[in-house]
Amino acid sequence: MAVEFALVIPILLIVVFGIINLGFVFAQQIALSNGARQGARYAVVDDRTCTQIVSETRNSAETVGMTASQVPTPVISPTCSGSSKPCSGTTAGTNVTVTMTRSATWAVPFAPLFTSGNAPTLVGKGVMRCEFK
Repeated sequence: MAVEFALVIPILLIVVFGIINLGFVFAQQIALSNGARQGARYAVVDDRTCTQIVSETRNSAETVGMTASQVPTPVISPTCSGSSKPCSGTTAGTNVTVTMTRSATWAVPFAPLFTSGNAPTLVGKGVMRCEFK
C-alpha cells in the first residue's frame, strides 16, 4: 500500500497544483481583459484625462494574486499622457485602445513545472469608439 501511494502522490500533486495554478492564471487573464475593457470604456465617456484612465484601468484589473500595485501600466492608443484626453480633437469613429501586458504569477511554485521562468505572458486589450469630439 505504501509503495503504491509513493508512486501515485507525485502525479497527484502535479495535477492538483496544476489545477490551482491554472485557475490563478485564468483569473489574472480575465482581470487584465476586464480592466483593459473598463479603461477603454472609461476613456470614451465624459472626456477623461489619461491619468484618470490609467488609474481606473489599474484599479479595475485587481484580482486574486494580482494587487493594484502589481497590475501593469496600461498602454493607451491614441497615445496620451497626463492631462491629455484621447478623444479630444479626434475624427468621428476614432477608436481608443487600452492594452496591458504582464507575466503571470503562479500561486503555488512547484519545480520544474511551475517556475517564474515558464509563466505565460498575459495580454488584456480593450477597444471602444469615441462617443464625442
